[in-house]
Amino acid sequence: MKAVASTFDRTLTSLENALIVATFASITLLAFANVVSRYALHASLSWSNELVVGLAVYLIMIGTSAAIRLNAHPAFSVLQDMSRPVLRKIVVLAIAVAMFAFLLIFLWLGWDMVTSQLDRGRVTPALGLPQWLLSLALPLGAVLSMVRVVQMAVTAIRYNEQSSSQLLPGG
Repeated sequence: MKAVASTFDRTLTSLENALIVATFASITLLAFANVVSRYALHASLSWSNELVVGLAVYLIMIGTSAAIRLNAHPAFSVLQDMSRPVLRKIVVLAIAVAMFAFLLIFLWLGWDMVTSQLDRGRVTPALGLPQWLLSLALPLGAVLSMVRVVQMAVTAIRYNEQSSSQLLPGG
């Protein structure tokens, strides 16, 4: 079971990292191409802003999952590190429950938005892409983050004595 969890974690981490690199590189290239086009050709790539914003939402949502994996939220780290070992487990679990509840609401609202856009056939103004494709980042990021919150909680229960920066692999 531990080997399956470890393989799942490595696969999910690789996927997160690859998507973060791909979206960040795409945003950078699109923004650069738009600037060059604007100044060299005196014509803006009007569709690029729409795509950059959509990719930025994906980057933020996948990055949120990676940040949870790395336990990168400073306030949570401070709370955990200031707690005594006995209390640390309770603090981590309280944080995990609060985060999971928030992400569950976020998932529900994000999915509601995606299905509403799908039902109405909404498309983006410049590219004519189905709007739900861009909005899908919200529930996708929520699910990825929920997986990482569960990992954080399970790891905290198993390894109570470790500091918050050591809770998850890569942290």
